[in-house]
Amino acid sequence: MTPRMVATAAAITSFIFGIGGLAAPTALASAFGVTLDPTGIVLARMACASYLGFGVLAWLARDLTDPAAWRAIAAAQAVAWGVGTVVDIAAIASGLGEARGWAVIALQVAFTVAWSMGFLRASLVPGHSPSSPAQG
Repeated sequence: MTPRMVATAAAITSFIFGIGGLAAPTALASAFGVTLDPTGIVLARMACASYLGFGVLAWLARDLTDPAAWRAIAAAQAVAWGVGTVVDIAAIASGLGEARGWAVIALQVAFTVAWSMGFLRASLVPGHSPSSPAQG
């Protein structure tokens, strides 16, 4: 998967969860077997606002050619997706939510790996241009 494809897929995924969670946090949470109280609704909306921010960042990163900028964005995205994975695994392991939450975890793992690979590729290849067509 090319860096442009990773950034585009991450942006779209972030927009879906961000907008969905801002507009209907209880509906989004209930899809995974989680019930939110008023405090949970506020916290969910705060998290979804961050998803929107990361979505914008990923969308704007799609055509970057500067390796230093790509490394910074890929590192931030990998950390965000990776920490989210750990938080979600801990939640499901503690009995919060339903088994379908593992689908979200699989998505988070995929994005963590993809962004980490983009970071490494930009860090290890001299003169690397993340959005060049030859990358794959």
